[in-house]
Amino acid sequence: MARAKYKIVLSDLHLGFGPFNPDGSRNLLEEFHYDNQFAELLDYYCSGTTAKAEVELILNGDIINHLHATSEDPMADTLTETVALERTQSIIDGHPKFFDALSKFANSPHRSIVYLMGNHDIGIAWAKVQQLLKNRVHPGLRFFLDCYESDGVYVEHGNRFLADNRVDLDNLFWTKGQQEPVLKMPWGCFFVIHFINPLKKERPYIGKVYPFKYYLRWAIIHDTFFAIKTIAHLALYFLKINFVRDPKRSFSLLDTWKILREFSFPIMLDKEAKKVLDSKPSLRFVSFGHTHHPRYRQFAPGKEYINTGSWSELIGLDVGSFGHQLRLAFAEVFIDEDGTLRSSLKKWKSFSRLLSRPKRLVLFGLKSLTFLPRPIRHKQGFPLLCLPHRGDFLNNFSILLSTIFLLAGLFRGYGNQILVHQVAFSSIFICSFFLSALKSFHF
Repeated sequence: MARAKYKIVLSDLHLGFGPFNPDGSRNLLEEFHYDNQFAELLDYYCSGTTAKAEVELILNGDIINHLHATSEDPMADTLTETVALERTQSIIDGHPKFFDALSKFANSPHRSIVYLMGNHDIGIAWAKVQQLLKNRVHPGLRFFLDCYESDGVYVEHGNRFLADNRVDLDNLFWTKGQQEPVLKMPWGCFFVIHFINPLKKERPYIGKVYPFKYYLRWAIIHDTFFAIKTIAHLALYFLKINFVRDPKRSFSLLDTWKILREFSFPIMLDKEAKKVLDSKPSLRFVSFGHTHHPRYRQFAPGKEYINTGSWSELIGLDVGSFGHQLRLAFAEVFIDEDGTLRSSLKKWKSFSRLLSRPKRLVLFGLKSLTFLPRPIRHKQGFPLLCLPHRGDFLNNFSILLSTIFLLAGLFRGYGNQILVHQVAFSSIFICSFFLSALKSFHF
């Protein structure tokens, strides 16, 4: 009898060199801080109702970040095999829990892992980099540079549909006049290394904000000097990338025009997914990543598309997704013993109940109370005790003062009499404050 199958697809984790630099300072380029949550997700798919099923983990690109460098590094945009190996080893050393979890999963019965290349982990094109990851995780780890297809499921990172991050798989290496071959990275890789990464040192949130054009409008008013400087640097960068010759880059003015057009009108890859589904009648499910926006579409019965989003924090500035967002999103594809396929876009909340969004309680037009739990300790998969961060209490100090003043009104009265409306408003404020505080404690 055939086993039931699960295919778990996730993308865009962007593992860097770890949360701290060698000198102990905070690593501002690190985007992935959820090693524990990732390990819990894999543990979940090795136990319970999934224990006897076949489970395939599909890492759909941009899992590790070979662009973890800035212009100060003389080899920042020169990704040779030696450089790729060094950066991969630094990533492995910076996230031991993550790779321990992968190894534990891959060594469990009926479990396998597939790794597809994206634009941030283009270094896995090197055979020795693949071998390094196999040595750390499992010899059976499989790599694909373009796409992966199995059981009516098609998975691809999705960067080939966008001009700024399209990789030419037929012309990957630059060898002329080089002691060691160099990977030909797409336009977006140079942009991240030479423009975005340096900005993160001044404004760590710069890579999390979207749409970026809205941020620029905001910054012109509220962060004027930085905005003017950034726009000037951006203009100079576009001039340099087009008119200063560099053998590692091969971008034309037409490429630049396409990139600028995509910046103005973001592509969500829905049409591309439908084209892939229509190209083969046997395909029932398509998954892309790259855009960082989780998305589900059903084009027809049995023809579904999921974008798995990202495991990085985002700051949305448009009306539909305003505010901080942390969506630990993934796609679950279940194929039962009869071959029936069901897919769903899921969000891992973890055993620790780490909130993806702050809880807010609006108090009569005053600034809302915000409590974002921070992890304290964790033991053997038991729920985590979370407490509000010190900064959250300080931010809401004015609310607490308002409550104290209203309490004082209880005893002031008029003619030594307590007014009913004072009692009512004081009670509401007191209850609201302590209710929000209570909701921020999770056991």
